[in-house]
Amino acid sequence: MAYRGHSSITIETLDTHTDNLDDVHKSSSIWHNVGQLFSVSNCTLPHRLLTSLVPPLGFTNYRNVYTDLKVPVLLVTALTATLMYGLSSSPGHHSTTLPLLLLLLTTIKYTLGYWLAFTALASVMGYLCSTRLTPIQLLSITGYSLTGHTLVLLIAELLHQEDNHTVFFILTTVFGGLATCRMMVVVLVSTPRPPHRLLLGSTLASIHLMHLVFIHFAFMRKKFVV
Repeated sequence: MAYRGHSSITIETLDTHTDNLDDVHKSSSIWHNVGQLFSVSNCTLPHRLLTSLVPPLGFTNYRNVYTDLKVPVLLVTALTATLMYGLSSSPGHHSTTLPLLLLLLTTIKYTLGYWLAFTALASVMGYLCSTRLTPIQLLSITGYSLTGHTLVLLIAELLHQEDNHTVFFILTTVFGGLATCRMMVVVLVSTPRPPHRLLLGSTLASIHLMHLVFIHFAFMRKKFVV
C-alpha cells in the first residue's frame, strides 16, 4: 500500500491489519511485516541510495518514498565502520580486545543509538504536530537520511585535509543538505499546520546536521573527546 502525503509524493506503507486475527496468526503477521521491511532486492539498492539524496518535489522519478529497513541498516553499518576507522587511527590506539570492544560500543552509540533516538524524537514531535507518518515510516526516512552523513565522512576522509575544513563543509552543504532536505520535505508535507511544520522542520534539520558536524570533529579529527 502507499500513502499520498502530497499530490506528487507517495509514501510506502505496510499492511498491518491484525485486529481480527488470533494470537498465532497475529504473531505470523508481525514476522511477515518485519520480513517485508528487509525484502529489498540488492539490484535496487543503488537507486534507493541515489533517491535518498534527491528532493521528492520536482523530480518525477524520485517521488516514491521507500519504507524499508535494509538500506538504513546498511547505512548505519557503513557509518559505524567509518567512525571506527577514524577513532582507531588516532595516535596511541592499541588494537587489543578490550579497546576494540569499547571502540565498537562507542561508535554504535553515535550511529545506531543516534538513529533510534532521533527517530523517537521525530515520532514524539510528529505525534504532537499531528504528522501523518507512522513510527516505522519515520524510522526508515531518518535512516535513509544517513546517506548524507556516510558520504560526507567517507569523501572527507579520502581527501583528508587536517588543517583545512573547507572541503568538509562543502560536502556537508551538498550531500548532508540534500539528504536532510529530502527527509524534511517528506515530514513537512505530512504535517498539516504551517506553524507545526516550521517547528518540526527546523528542529529536526538542525539536530541532524549538528550531529554530522559533531561526529566528524569528534571521530575523524579528534577535536572532541567521546
